[in-house]
Amino acid sequence: MVDHIEMRSEGRTPLPVTETGYRSHFMSKGTVAEHGGAVAFVTAWLDHEAARTGWRGAQLSLF
Repeated sequence: MVDHIEMRSEGRTPLPVTETGYRSHFMSKGTVAEHGGAVAFVTAWLDHEAARTGWRGAQLSLF
């Protein structure tokens, strides 16, 4: 069993985890719940990658 996150940005805007605006990511079952749910997981992932890479893109918004 696995957890699956699929992200799509409006207009295919690049994100810190994908230059195409789309990302599908599989991980061990329970990983998303351990991070407080899908929104918390994706927010932390985007923040981590943006800081790690020095990413300077558009303002991030999940909604």
